[in-house]
Amino acid sequence: MDRHELERGSSSTEAAIIAPALFLVLGLLLAVGSYAIGQQSVTSAAHSAARAGSLATSQQDATHRIEAAFTAELREQGRSCTTVSVDVDAAAFTTAPGTTAAIHSTITCTVPYAQLIPVPGLTGTRTITVTSTSPLDTYRERS
Repeated sequence: MDRHELERGSSSTEAAIIAPALFLVLGLLLAVGSYAIGQQSVTSAAHSAARAGSLATSQQDATHRIEAAFTAELREQGRSCTTVSVDVDAAAFTTAPGTTAAIHSTITCTVPYAQLIPVPGLTGTRTITVTSTSPLDTYRERS
């Protein structure tokens, strides 16, 4: 037998071994990318919500605005949280007008893995916590 006959079918064997590995790596890259995009959408919604809270005139109003804006933006992006916790440090509302102040909010959102990674039948959840700060208008009325 010559060398050419010995190597017959080696390309098919290589392809049969390499193809599944390549598909696995591609699937892993897509899953990681989807997960990162999902986490970024929660972070973006939290930052937008903090800005909405900075437009409020009281701590109670800020908490309500933050939660409503966060939920609305996530819904707009086609995502949702199974549980949402909003913690607002709104001591800035007690400062006198003319004083530089900022509102700090921490949003904890539990997102199903199925929304983060598009794999059928995937169960479980991921808790994402985002802390955001947004400045209050220095010269506006505060309660």
